[in-house]
Amino acid sequence: MARDIHSELMEIDKKIVELIKKRAMLVSILGYDKAVAFLNSRRSGIVNSTAYEYGLPSDILLNIFSYIDGIAAASLKPLTIGFLGPRGTFTEEATLKIFSDSGARPTPYISIYDVFRAVENREVDYGVVPLENSLEGSVGETLDMLAQSNVKICGETEVRISHNLIAKPGTRLDEVKVVLSHPMAFAQCRNFIYTRLRNARIETRSSTSEAVKEAVEKDGVAAIGSELAAKLYGGEIIARGIEDYRDNYTRFIAIGFEPIEKGANVKTSIIFTLKHVPGALYRALEPFAIRNINLTKIESRPIKSSPWEYMFFLDFLGSLEDSIVKEAIDELKNRVTSIKILGSYRKIP
Repeated sequence: MARDIHSELMEIDKKIVELIKKRAMLVSILGYDKAVAFLNSRRSGIVNSTAYEYGLPSDILLNIFSYIDGIAAASLKPLTIGFLGPRGTFTEEATLKIFSDSGARPTPYISIYDVFRAVENREVDYGVVPLENSLEGSVGETLDMLAQSNVKICGETEVRISHNLIAKPGTRLDEVKVVLSHPMAFAQCRNFIYTRLRNARIETRSSTSEAVKEAVEKDGVAAIGSELAAKLYGGEIIARGIEDYRDNYTRFIAIGFEPIEKGANVKTSIIFTLKHVPGALYRALEPFAIRNINLTKIESRPIKSSPWEYMFFLDFLGSLEDSIVKEAIDELKNRVTSIKILGSYRKIP
């Protein structure tokens, strides 16, 4: 009886794959513009529908169609995405979150610098890099590259950072003698390390996923990393959710030259520099205050070529297409020594 069910399940799986392939072929016949319009309208119909046309809740249907639409989109004009690697990082999770419905082909790069250069040189269509963590603050290298590069911020998303202790399958917690991870992951899991891994030796690695990949190949070694890394490298999660704070999120940005046309809550980011005189920052922010434009982030960053001089990163709600935003920017230009527009973009949930 069980064998018959297994055979029937295998046949169903084959039919599903064949139908997905046939769907992708039919979508490709439509041509790029018509196909994109169809896929977008299909997704909108699911979002706006309250009836369970297929006997499933709309959120489950959205996940299903997100992936099969991605397969169809890949047959049309596959996007290439560079992300801060290696595989199994939280940046890869953010990449999948942003581009899973567009048939994207993600490629890991070893540094934030390399992701920016790949986008600038048109090796990839977009790049995904971390911008800031809700607990640890901004990623300095990303801010510096935004100031130097000619790419724009095209979209953003947030990923909840949930850390896990991962080891070779069958490993018990009391067998762990060495723990590997990135310094930021260790900083975010101090309580667990001090209380449950007091006698273990701590060794840093360049990324959480590199740590997981190494740990699962050794006895008595564990790593702090993501669930995605555990699945990717065949590790077993022996302690789940070991971060000190549950409200731990990292904000990731997609960089490129064309805005990503999905998401909500348009935000704009700029960089500016000021004369070193009293009241300069106050005067720079005044055009936004008098127009009730909500500032969501302001941060100073040292200018590498000028010791003790700073540039300011500013995020605010609104689009460059909005009249009051245009007015504020025009007024700001007369109050700063330089200004760089990083782009208007949406948040992708």
